[in-house]
Amino acid sequence: MSYEVMVGNKAAATAVKLAKVQVASAFPITPQTTITQYLSEMHANAEWDFDFVNVEGELSSQVVVQVASRVGARTFTCTSGPGLLYMHHPMQTTGSGRLPVVMAVVHRGYKGMQPDHSDLMSQQWTGWSHWYVEHAQEVLDSILMAYKVAEDPRVRIPVAVGYDGYVLSYTAEPVEIPDQALVDEWLPPNKPIPSILPDEVDPETFSRGWGGGDPQMPWKIHHEAILGIEDVLKETMDSFEKTFGRRYGNGMIEPYMMEDADCAIIAMGTIAGTCKAAVEKMQKEGKKVGLIKLRSFIPFPEKDLTEWAKKLDGIAVVDRSICPGKGGPVYGKLKSVLYEMEDKPKMLQFHAGLGGKEVRTHDFEMIGDKILKAAKGEKVDPVTWV
Repeated sequence: MSYEVMVGNKAAATAVKLAKVQVASAFPITPQTTITQYLSEMHANAEWDFDFVNVEGELSSQVVVQVASRVGARTFTCTSGPGLLYMHHPMQTTGSGRLPVVMAVVHRGYKGMQPDHSDLMSQQWTGWSHWYVEHAQEVLDSILMAYKVAEDPRVRIPVAVGYDGYVLSYTAEPVEIPDQALVDEWLPPNKPIPSILPDEVDPETFSRGWGGGDPQMPWKIHHEAILGIEDVLKETMDSFEKTFGRRYGNGMIEPYMMEDADCAIIAMGTIAGTCKAAVEKMQKEGKKVGLIKLRSFIPFPEKDLTEWAKKLDGIAVVDRSICPGKGGPVYGKLKSVLYEMEDKPKMLQFHAGLGGKEVRTHDFEMIGDKILKAAKGEKVDPVTWV
């Protein structure tokens, strides 16, 4: 293994090289641009044998990897913000086609150039698995794990690995690069499977529409496959740690200083790192608040969070995106998951970091103080804009 100080975008491109991707295609868009640059340079220097397809826009880049994946290639693409919207239609067909494409989504909000999670959150219905990561090392590691999970015959679902633009994409930090031989052993070449459909279904009709029988069946199959990712991701995390010596919780969530916590803050992405510093300070002051970093939004870690909820007096959910008129997607999802619990913990909703607004340590201390008060029965605003 070796170490290199690199920005998050180079960590993504390095993971693509380590995975020996066969076909990559992307159109540059800030703050994703330098991934495209790094891959172009790698292709020009013949650093490994792969095709890099230049295209005129993001829609075409998604179509390129979709078609290449359909014939068995290991594929990669990447985008940000408006570019993700532009490829919405082919994302639907990549998802419904059960194609194990891996895509890096370098977060960029819609009401400005700075990062929030509204770009990837807008694609919840496309049939992809959505992961959110905190730092450059996790970018590299998660892209490798994404191929392991997506290509598993039990899954065959595309994976989007999301990380914050600028603050992560263009910020340099030390990254451990695993040996190529270890990666090759852990992540063998993609083995296309003949069909992910029941025997009675004509595969030629699947991506164009159900050819007969129950028209709901492809949705049921797809839904169950995404739910099945949870076990495969947890297995993958275990094997990744055994091979490379690193892990991120169980793959779905990563608890931090939760051993004696009465309340938890749930956060995703780079702001989870800021929350760790706040949790350390609060616990030194005797405040029993921990962090549950959410890594997988789709599938949602319902079992894990339900088990934690049974032990907690309060949960503060920090969303870095919002569905206008409805609220935060993580908060809404968790609230529905815990609806059936008889003795539910107190829940508070926080909107933070939208449009790239800084979320600082003292913001998380305020969040921690509020959820501690709410857990004690004190009156606290149910929704706070940080």
